[in-house]
Amino acid sequence: MIDYKNCLNSNIVEITVEGKITKADIEQTITQLKLDLKHHGKLRILEEIRSFDGIDPIALWQDVNFGLAHANDFTHAAVVADAKWIQTLSQAIDSVLPAQVKVFEQSQIELAREWLLNIPDKSEHSAIEYKNNSDSNIVEIYVDGKITETDLERVISLLKVDLQKHGKLRILENIRSFEGIDPIALWKDLNFGLSHVDDITHAAVVADAKWMRTFAEALDNVLSAKVKAFEAAQIDEAKIWLASS
Repeated sequence: MIDYKNCLNSNIVEITVEGKITKADIEQTITQLKLDLKHHGKLRILEEIRSFDGIDPIALWQDVNFGLAHANDFTHAAVVADAKWIQTLSQAIDSVLPAQVKVFEQSQIELAREWLLNIPDKSEHSAIEYKNNSDSNIVEIYVDGKITETDLERVISLLKVDLQKHGKLRILENIRSFEGIDPIALWKDLNFGLSHVDDITHAAVVADAKWMRTFAEALDNVLSAKVKAFEAAQIDEAKIWLASS
C-alpha cells in the first residue's frame, strides 16, 4: 500500500509505504507524481517506509522506468526507515543519482521534514556550504561571502538533524572569505551556540585572516569545546586533528 500526500503551495510530497506494493499502487503514485511535476517542475520527496512486504515485478519495472526517465526532476529525497538494508541501499543510491538523498530513522521523521524544507537547491547561491557524513559526527561548514539570516537558519536546521543523530558534533569551519553577517543572523547564531555549547566537542577553524585565527584561539579558553586554528594551507592537518583528537 502507498499513501501519497502533497501540498499545492510546496514542491514537497510525502510517500508512505506499508505492506506489499502492487501494480495499481505504482500506477496511481506515478500519475500523482506527474501532476505535481507539471505543477512545480521539480520535486522533493519524503519516503517513509513503515514496512515492506515486497513489490509486484510489473510494479518494480514501472517504478524503475519512471525513476530513470525523471531522474533529474527530483532534487532531494529523505528516506525514513528503521530497516538497515533500506538505509544502506538509500545511502548507495545517493552516490549515483543527481538527487541528494539523506536517511533518517523512523523517530526522526520531523527532522526529515525540516531537512527537506530547508536544504537549498545546488543552483541557489548561499554563503555557507554544509557537508556531513551519516557515519561520522564530523561536519564541515564552508563560508564564502556575506552570511544572511536564511543561510544561518538553514545551517542551524541541518546541525539539529546531525545533533539528533550523533548526540555530539565535531565541526570544521573553513572561512574562505567573510564579507560580514546580518545582525539577525548573528543574534540567531549566538543563541544557538549558547544553547548547544556542550554539544560541540571540537572545532577546527581554518582561515587565512589572522584576526579570525586569533579569535578562534581566544574561544578555546572560554568554551568547553577544544578549538584550534589553522591557515587555509593546513586544511588537511585540520581534518586529521579533528578526526584524531
